[in-house]
Amino acid sequence: MTDGPGWAAPGTPSPAGDGSAGPSWGAPLPHDGWGRPDQPAGQPPAPLGAPPQDGPPQGGPPGWHGPSQGGSAGWHQPPPGPQGPWRWGAAAPRPGIIPLRPLALGEILDGTFATIRANPGATIGVTLASAAVVETISTVVAISTENASTGVRALGTLVPLALDLILGLFLSGVLSVVVSEATLGSRIGPIEAVRRVAPRLGGLFALTVIVTAAVALGLVALLVGAVVVGVYLGLATPAYILEGGGVRHALRRSVAIVRGSWWRTLGILVLAMLVALMLSAVLAVVTAVILGSSSEVFGDFLDGDLTVTGHIVQGIGNLLATTISTPIVSGTVVLLYIDLRIRREGLDVTLAEAARARAAGVGTPG
Repeated sequence: MTDGPGWAAPGTPSPAGDGSAGPSWGAPLPHDGWGRPDQPAGQPPAPLGAPPQDGPPQGGPPGWHGPSQGGSAGWHQPPPGPQGPWRWGAAAPRPGIIPLRPLALGEILDGTFATIRANPGATIGVTLASAAVVETISTVVAISTENASTGVRALGTLVPLALDLILGLFLSGVLSVVVSEATLGSRIGPIEAVRRVAPRLGGLFALTVIVTAAVALGLVALLVGAVVVGVYLGLATPAYILEGGGVRHALRRSVAIVRGSWWRTLGILVLAMLVALMLSAVLAVVTAVILGSSSEVFGDFLDGDLTVTGHIVQGIGNLLATTISTPIVSGTVVLLYIDLRIRREGLDVTLAEAARARAAGVGTPG
């Protein structure tokens, strides 16, 4: 299943969808994303220092390599000034939350929050609803195993961990769809976002288990190895959801996309996690203050011996922290995936053409 144009890997046809993901936009155009804008699409880039073409470029998506037929200015025209590689700050198509060019760190984080503001139902709403179910079950398990044997309590500890794993993979898939639509300036409702991800949940679960096992093996070998493996496979979820291939394809694609940009990927992911952690820490402090205010009502918070009311309050605090932090981290992962594909595969060209077609009412999902 592909949820948008050009998400398929270069050189591979777009897999046949189930009709629920909108138009199938096919593989990215043969453009490296860093070549000269006056270079015709589908031809090898001109050598550095070669004189520019005398006439307008032939080929490539209409409205990207040159002005529209009417000559009127539009978002799809190339940036003014001398032709050459993308320059930071240069004008670029921006049909949605980000400009379609290589992104700066601030633009990735800003695009993440812009996605949340533009799609509160499909981000905060879906996260809150699904996290509420998980926290309710976890709280009930914690209460019921409070005075149980050591083995039962250990089992009760594993249940929340498994539920959190399932919650994380579900939300990462949903937010991959939401961010991909927001990139093209489209909004999507929570029901539609969940419907698009539902057929891929089985493979997404297998993908998450494999990535988790790979990170665990790296952790056993060496902590640094776990970090290396985790970063290389960190973009597997958006690759799996958006490109429509299998689990092995998503793993290979994540490694290929991150290769050569490992340190930048690590830095952005760590920064996003720190932002989410700081926001979660604020809620954790508030929850701790409430739980520590009355041992008779909430139990002994420091020793973990909580009453039923204390478990409920703690569950609510965890729910709010998850609702705030998860969209930030998952949104950053998807935008980082898009940014690296723009840099490596010229995805900006394909997305700009698709957004222009959508604005004109061509191929708009029903």
